[in-house]
Amino acid sequence: MSRRVLALLVAGLAAISLAACSSSALKLASASPTTPYQGTAGQPAINGGGADFGVAPDLSMPIVIAAPKLSSSHTYSLPELIDIAQLSNPVTRAAWQRAREAAAAAGAVEATYLPILTADVLAGYAVTSNTVPGINTPLVTVNSGTVTTSGMQVSPALAVKWLLFDFGGRDAARASAQQLSFAADVTFNAAHQKLIFDVSNAFFQFSAARSQTRINRESLDNAKVVLSAAEARLGQGIATTMEVAQAKQQVAQAEFDLTQATGRERNTYHYLLESMGISPTTKINVQDISGRALPRVVPTDLDNLIVASLQRRPDVQAAFARVKANKEGIAAARAEFMPKVALTGTVNQTIGHYSVDDSSFGTLASVDVNQPNAAVLVGLSLPLFDGGLRDARMQAAVAQSAASEQEFAQLQNLAAREIVVGYDVLRTSLSGYAAATALVNAAQTNYDAALDYYKNGLGTLADISIAQTGLLKAQYARAQARSDSLSAAATMAFATGQLTNAGVP
Repeated sequence: MSRRVLALLVAGLAAISLAACSSSALKLASASPTTPYQGTAGQPAINGGGADFGVAPDLSMPIVIAAPKLSSSHTYSLPELIDIAQLSNPVTRAAWQRAREAAAAAGAVEATYLPILTADVLAGYAVTSNTVPGINTPLVTVNSGTVTTSGMQVSPALAVKWLLFDFGGRDAARASAQQLSFAADVTFNAAHQKLIFDVSNAFFQFSAARSQTRINRESLDNAKVVLSAAEARLGQGIATTMEVAQAKQQVAQAEFDLTQATGRERNTYHYLLESMGISPTTKINVQDISGRALPRVVPTDLDNLIVASLQRRPDVQAAFARVKANKEGIAAARAEFMPKVALTGTVNQTIGHYSVDDSSFGTLASVDVNQPNAAVLVGLSLPLFDGGLRDARMQAAVAQSAASEQEFAQLQNLAAREIVVGYDVLRTSLSGYAAATALVNAAQTNYDAALDYYKNGLGTLADISIAQTGLLKAQYARAQARSDSLSAAATMAFATGQLTNAGVP
């Protein structure tokens, strides 16, 4: 069998083997779309039957949920909660690792300016065989034969390659990597700003829910006062059992409303813990900010505010850095069309012991080799044809740069709209709070008067019910307007890039 036939046979067997491995890999998946998967990674799926699509618990999986040690007797303020979140939430840690990754990538590009030094050692057994033609002259006759050389050899080598000039390819790559590293760094700051905003927003929602719970508790107390008054009037013979029944119904409704409000308060409390990135079973006392002063809106030139805000927002800066990085990508792609000049140097030595068998003379000899070699070369590399690969890369770089510019413009428009909307919402919320405060004062006066009238036998239970409902709605509106004002202030600070530390909200 010839060597060519043998090589084809080996290649065919290898292809068949790979095809068999590929088809057998399908056994890793379930047998059908309705068959639950059971098994372990790397092993064929187990067809257990049934319709239970549960997954076996992975006891080797590390479950890590931040559970910082917090004092049960301490009442935590918003800045303290933000500090805890910044230390515990994995979002900021992931952003920090991304920034380190981008910095390492920039360092990798810096390394391309330095020479590359490699050391290699080749060792083994070598056999060479050469055919020697015969010589037949009147003076000398030598039969044809072969000269076979065999023996062990070791070839240590040291090589250096240094790219000297590449028409700015490395400079463009370095500038691009530095811009991407900067983008990752400001994105890390953006992650902290977003975390501060999320915790602040959750804190204000929890505060609003807690205020609504307090309002419902006061409403329940008021309903009980009305019930007592109704029972007193019944005892005096100036009320009916229907009035007492209606008063009891109002008490039951107030108790139900209080239960609902308590549930909403618990939900917003868990949302606050979730935004902080800590265990949902954590028990902490949160500061009551019902007496906190609301922000004041000072008339501002929105055009100047938008420009100043966009220039300091980290997401806008990151997008602009990506624009500059992609422009450098065009320069790097253009450099691929130019030649490269490199310095190459090698130092090696061949050490071996060989046996030489010359069949023409029937002699056997041995040779020791210890041959050093050294070379220093300057090379010029110029790609002539690559099937359009460089053209495709250039077109891709140009398209990516153009796309990043449009995305940068889109982000500016979105950010400007966020600022304007946040400014309007803040003004509206503050105006709503002022109106709701006046409404609460009026509703409280109306309720107090209606209750006094009823106690003195001059009013009706319906009057108290209407006044109480109006007071409850007014108190709800004021609590919601207060929460909306604080959330809007945090949103405005976040949109303008000023929500930069725990003391800002």
